[in-house]
This record gives sequence, C-alpha cells and structure tokens, in this order.
Amino acid sequence: TSQPFILLDMKLESEQMFQDYRREVAKYATLGALAIVTLLLLSLRSARRVFNVSIPLVAAVIVVTALLALNGQALSIFHLIGLLLVVAVGSNYTLFFDHPSISKQDRMRTLTSLLFANLSTMMGFGLLSFSQSPVLNAIGSTVALGAFLSLIFSAVLITRHDK
Repeated sequence: TSQPFILLDMKLESEQMFQDYRREVAKYATLGALAIVTLLLLSLRSARRVFNVSIPLVAAVIVVTALLALNGQALSIFHLIGLLLVVAVGSNYTLFFDHPSISKQDRMRTLTSLLFANLSTMMGFGLLSFSQSPVLNAIGSTVALGAFLSLIFSAVLITRHDK
C-alpha cells in the first residue's frame, strides 16, 4: 500500500498561523483592557474618574501607534507588548495626577520622583530602540516614546479635583 502525498503550502499555513495568533492577541488584549477598567472601577468607585484616568493612556497608545505607522513600521506582536507596557507604566502617572495631594511639598517631591522614573524608563527602553534585534528595537522604541507621552498626557489631560 502506498501512502498518499500531502501537499502543504508552507506560506499559506504560516500566514494562517500568524492571523490566528493576531486574533488571539487582540482577544486577550481586549480582555486585559476590560479587566483593567473593571479594577479601576472597583478601586476609584467612579466611572468619571476611570474615564479621566484612561484618556491619557488611550491618547499615548494612539499617538505612538500613529507615529510608528507614519514611520513605515508595521505593528508587530512586539509593538503590542510594548503598548501593554506603556499602559502599565502610564497608569502610574495617571493615578498620581488623579489623586489629591496632602501638601504641595509632598506633591512636588512625588512629581520629581516621577520625572526621574520616567527619565530612567525612557533611557533604558530608548537604548533598546537602537538594537539591531527587531524584538528589542520594537519594544524599546514603543515603550520609550509611550512612557514619555503618558507622563505628558497625564499632566495635561487629567482634571483633578482635590477633596
């Protein structure tokens, strides 16, 4: 008995695997975003505050994505990982600017700490953006720019109402 031949189109199969992977990543990113919003709602107890805290993060993600596209870079899974890091880092900034402060001195001390933390993040990931490795380059350039924009957008866009 002879075995039948199976013709496998490697290009088609690899493209299909990549599309399936992208769909799965999009699904999990959406579930992650919903989980973050749910946790913020439970923590902040105000849909308005959650909206205010989310706006700078959304703005940073949109601007970074647009700049990558304008630079001719196709978004890869590594850019998406970088954008998740942008949201993680940026959420710290947004929560700081949303939180009422005890004293002006404490607020300035914390703001100075945030600026140094942001500078460290930008330098660390910025160095990765010069890497010849596409993985490190994508993550580094995405996070360095996104962290900077998250801090700027948080400072500018969040309207804080001290209690």
